[in-house]
Amino acid sequence: MKTRVALGLAGLVMMAWGALLALEVPTIVEFGAWFLAGPILHDLILAPIVGLVGLVIRGPVKVGAVVSGILVLIAVPVIWQPHVPVNPGLHDRDYWLGLAISLGVVWLLVLVGIVWRRMAASPRRN
Repeated sequence: MKTRVALGLAGLVMMAWGALLALEVPTIVEFGAWFLAGPILHDLILAPIVGLVGLVIRGPVKVGAVVSGILVLIAVPVIWQPHVPVNPGLHDRDYWLGLAISLGVVWLLVLVGIVWRRMAASPRRN
């Protein structure tokens, strides 16, 4: 019971902190982008597409699609708007290139997975 109360209090503190940070958003456009456009884009467009694609594809391609979607969602905030470097070395990189390399590695691994499965499924010839 004490653990639940502690976790509940921690959650309430985090909610209050998030609300304070949300009030500091400088423009209504940014507020709308984070709190309206993001959830609408996800719930009305992205989630149904991913759900339908998930019914069609199987195996390594499905895993690659999920990982690719996650990488793109993580990259959107840093690609969407330019950042003023807060800490030298933290934001001064080419995020498009990093995303492209990450997606390339994911799909290379998907290809390896497909080849691996086909080799394992094919009968051995001696």
